[in-house]
Amino acid sequence: MKKDLFPKKQASPGKNIPTKKPGLSKKELVIPNASKKANRYFILSFFLFAILLYGNTIFNKYAVDDNLVTNNQVVQKGFKALPLIFSSRYFSQQGNVGSSVADYRPVVKATFAIEYQLWGDKPGRSHAINVLLYWALSVLLFFILKRLLYNYNILFPFLVTLLFMAHPVHTEVVASLKNRDEILSFICGLGSLWYLLEYAENRKIRHVFLAALIFFAGYLCKSSILPFLLLIPLVLHFFTNLPARKLVPVFLALFAVFLLAQLGPHLFLPPVQRTNSFIENPLFFEKNIWIRLGTGLVSLLFYIRMLIYPYPLLYYYGFDMIPATNLGNIWALLSLVIYAGLFFYALMNFREKRFISFAILWYLIAIAMYSNVVFPVVGIVGERFVFNASLGFCLALVYFIFKIFKTEPKSLTIEMDARLKILAVLVLLLIPYTVLSVTRNRDWRNLFDLYRTDVKSLDNSAKANLDYAGYLMGTVYQDQNFLRNGHVNQFKFEIIVSHFRRSLKLYPNNYLTTNDLGTVYLFLGKNYDSAVYFLRQAIALDSTLQPAWVNLGMAYRELKQFPKAIECYEHILKVNPNQVKATFALANVYNDMGEFDRAVKMNEEVMKTYPQLEMPYVNIGNYYMLRKDTVTAVNYWEKAAAINPSFELCVQLNSLYLLKGDNEKADYYYRLGERIAKESR
Repeated sequence: MKKDLFPKKQASPGKNIPTKKPGLSKKELVIPNASKKANRYFILSFFLFAILLYGNTIFNKYAVDDNLVTNNQVVQKGFKALPLIFSSRYFSQQGNVGSSVADYRPVVKATFAIEYQLWGDKPGRSHAINVLLYWALSVLLFFILKRLLYNYNILFPFLVTLLFMAHPVHTEVVASLKNRDEILSFICGLGSLWYLLEYAENRKIRHVFLAALIFFAGYLCKSSILPFLLLIPLVLHFFTNLPARKLVPVFLALFAVFLLAQLGPHLFLPPVQRTNSFIENPLFFEKNIWIRLGTGLVSLLFYIRMLIYPYPLLYYYGFDMIPATNLGNIWALLSLVIYAGLFFYALMNFREKRFISFAILWYLIAIAMYSNVVFPVVGIVGERFVFNASLGFCLALVYFIFKIFKTEPKSLTIEMDARLKILAVLVLLLIPYTVLSVTRNRDWRNLFDLYRTDVKSLDNSAKANLDYAGYLMGTVYQDQNFLRNGHVNQFKFEIIVSHFRRSLKLYPNNYLTTNDLGTVYLFLGKNYDSAVYFLRQAIALDSTLQPAWVNLGMAYRELKQFPKAIECYEHILKVNPNQVKATFALANVYNDMGEFDRAVKMNEEVMKTYPQLEMPYVNIGNYYMLRKDTVTAVNYWEKAAAINPSFELCVQLNSLYLLKGDNEKADYYYRLGERIAKESR
């Protein structure tokens, strides 16, 4: 017979730990056939509840950061992408103001590559898999709770699991494809715990090996599995008879796996290069320990508030949703009192292994890595960060509901009156939780709906306002009407400007916001004086970055201030002589000044260096068209189209050949342009 999982020493009266009669084995506590049948009902009920909560996400498309794991060129290679996924960083992004190469999460990315291989670009099926994974997590959680609390009334772990499933703070994790990594890492954490419970029962070393392997896989999903380094020993201490001397080797084994998973990728991957932004979290740049502590405590208070009152739910927070503050702030002090009280209460009852101490410690351990005190987190706070910790909240809440009605969770039989009262309270929680979750899922339908909905409650988030304005600006540049005639809807233009200005008001020293606002005035508003004003501000913030110099040169060119435009482009070429875009822009300025031969020669020099580049031919064609030499212009444009045709170029050639009466060539460029337009959608 296997060794007993639970302590043989009986708990003293009133203590809330599992007890059982001496000599009674765990298997004898239930009738096998009845138990199996009941388990099937539990599994089915969790499945139906998961569908009720998140079934509507299958109609969703892509949203925030989904391009990191799906809807990108790497993942869309299917099975062929797997070697690259396991030999490269989680994301590598090159932007106008810096690049980022960070993290290693190949497992979650591989799941999307496999999905793409099986059924192509169908986000609805990926969302369905997220729902199934959430269901699997809930089932595993229930059976672990059922195992730990084997002599509790089965209603207790069942209600804890339902409450955990329904909590609206989880919508970001389930409705966002990118956040599948949170679900998978939590599943792996629980899986590792399961096998170490097996080890505590039978002392078979293979279970430690399996637990370590699952923990390793979980870390390759996301580092949010880290709290399980302490959570697993916590569970083993509270609910098994594993001696303390055995807990240390278990912890060391998991810690060794963590070191391998953390340090191993550095041996064959490029170094981490991540650009931290003030508007994401000002604590990245804060050295004052009292401000870090104060802000960290306020952010910890945010999580308690979200668990108690999960509204409004927002995709992002950042600066200045949680203002940086010192330890003297009233909310920081309140948070300190609450967390210190919880910690000391749990510690005082640690030796007695009270259940409520376990629930509190689970919460505190799980939320600690997101406190901002030691390591700042992106966004300052985030709903996904409380995913694991919310289990401690649910355990404590259900426990208190039982206690309010003077019902022992360990009572195998509960009076009907008490049972109805407990269920009534839980239903009163589950109904609004469910409604809020289902409603929130709709906001995650796509990026536009999410931004448009959440920005109403993110007036103090510089990053969210920047995101929304940048997204709208991008949609304008993809609009075929804008590409044809250069006109933008005035209402949309004003919305874009208002959110850029709001972001800039919150944080005036952001280069990206200032440059983007100048760009909007330059290209969309045709307000060149305003463009110059903001672009010069951007250069004052950081003169080493090129985008503002490029845009400023274009603004000066539109204002016919050619010497100033030349100065901008020559500055760029001085820093980077191989910057061909700056060469083209400078050539255009010279052509505007009447120096036709010089402009043509500059483009011809680029042709020699980059023979497969179409832009020199486009530029020279433009110069000849301005000189009314249509034949030569068309000749150059056709050479450009032969190298790399664009929609705009095809439209021009189609129009010119229609005017000439050459319907065959006009039709050719019409069909080519139509194909390019379809491919770009």
